[in-house]
Amino acid sequence: MLSKLKDMKTVISMVVLTACLSLTAGAQDLTFVTPGGQTKALSGERGKVVVLLFGGVQDPQCRDEFKALQSLSERYRGKDVSIYWVSVDSPAEVPDSRLTNPCGAAGSVVVLRDQNRGGFKRYSGRVAQLPTIVVLNQQGELQGQPRGGFNPNSDFVNDLANVIDGLLGQK
Repeated sequence: MLSKLKDMKTVISMVVLTACLSLTAGAQDLTFVTPGGQTKALSGERGKVVVLLFGGVQDPQCRDEFKALQSLSERYRGKDVSIYWVSVDSPAEVPDSRLTNPCGAAGSVVVLRDQNRGGFKRYSGRVAQLPTIVVLNQQGELQGQPRGGFNPNSDFVNDLANVIDGLLGQK
């Protein structure tokens, strides 16, 4: 009986270890690509609050999205905050040259490409909607729920700023 109990504990330990390894493998670092071909890994952003807006160049609100991100970028200049507009368009749909200014002047907003939509799939939640906005905390973890859609008439910038300020420990 004692032998069977030890065997059962061993099996349970192995199952738990396998589950943990699977979760770790699933949480591998996400990488994106700049229009210039450089790789940008999210792990390099640890210690910073990261805002990712996943969108496409065909999005009719693309210019408004960039204006909002530009405003956030200016607000947090010099602070540990990174703000990215991430294209989910494939290179076949939108060439890299188009991503240098996908919706007009990008200003200080960094543009990345999610080549296989891995980041979008990970963060978009159950309903994949463009645009999707996510905020990652300083440990690279999702802060709150992904925000699907963009309403230019909402107080988008201040709503996101409240989340960012909370993570930065500001009032």
